[in-house]
Amino acid sequence: MGQGQSQGESKYGVSNLEYDLVTTLSNLLQGQEVLEKYAADAEQANDQECATIFRTMRDNNRSSAESIRSALQRHMSSGS
Repeated sequence: MGQGQSQGESKYGVSNLEYDLVTTLSNLLQGQEVLEKYAADAEQANDQECATIFRTMRDNNRSSAESIRSALQRHMSSGS
């Protein structure tokens, strides 16, 4: 690894921040699927409170994913 380069920059050809944004976005989107499954499991167990908790978490993830997506678009368009 060259001086001033990090693993993300040398391995993937993107800045650390871009790598972090892409990785976090991916994790949040995958988490949305899991949280919906957990909400369905809670409903199957007749626990609406837990289903609501999981869906609230899913919605918060969606909001975070939208923010990260906007930040990623900004970084990708600026080339920094």
